[in-house]
Amino acid sequence: MSIHVKNGTPAERESLCASCSNAHIERGYRQSEELVICRSTYPEHLVTFRVRECSGYIEKQRETLYEMKKIAWILDEHGHTRKMGFVPAKELQDKPAEVELIFDREH
Repeated sequence: MSIHVKNGTPAERESLCASCSNAHIERGYRQSEELVICRSTYPEHLVTFRVRECSGYIEKQRETLYEMKKIAWILDEHGHTRKMGFVPAKELQDKPAEVELIFDREH
């Protein structure tokens, strides 16, 4: 005999808030001592239950597109004789080291 339950109570797991960058979590020494504040909404609100799904979830371990754009290098050709991009390290062993960094405050 097999039993199938549709849309039943999911297995208990850790709340999404534990790995979300929008969560402010305070924990005491007892398991019942936990305060979770969601900073994804305005005004911020207290979360009183374990969260299974959230539309404002942003994983802590991943950078947002905005953060990646802030640290990205912009490669540009300098003159017509040089090509844009990276070269393998073995090609640089025979040539003298030359690095040109141009900082642009606009980006």
